Amino acid sequence: MNANQQLNLKDILLKALKSKLNFSDYLALILYENWETVCGGEIGKKTKPKAFHKDILTVGVDNPVLLFELGFNKKDLISKVNDYLFSLEKKKIFAEKRITVRDIRFINN
Repeated sequence: MNANQQLNLKDILLKALKSKLNFSDYLALILYENWETVCGGEIGKKTKPKAFHKDILTVGVDNPVLLFELGFNKKDLISKVNDYLFSLEKKKIFAEKRITVRDIRFINN
């Protein structure tokens, strides 16, 4: 199986889950699958989105030092996530409502 076939299978599975999961869980799954693209490789490897509820994204962090550091970079990360979500809206993936992350809560894994 080549990379294009794997991507297609991934897309098919994500589309199938869209009808099975509630919107917040589906959004968290989409962010989880694309997290390194959303926030960059270094942070993306050491953090993962866990949940999205009432415009607050919960992100698990590998170590307490990074957790502390991310507190200072929260606005930048919120901006990156919202830019990504807006790009999904433009592709009509989330046409049903406007999605905006208002805050990020970092937790230790």
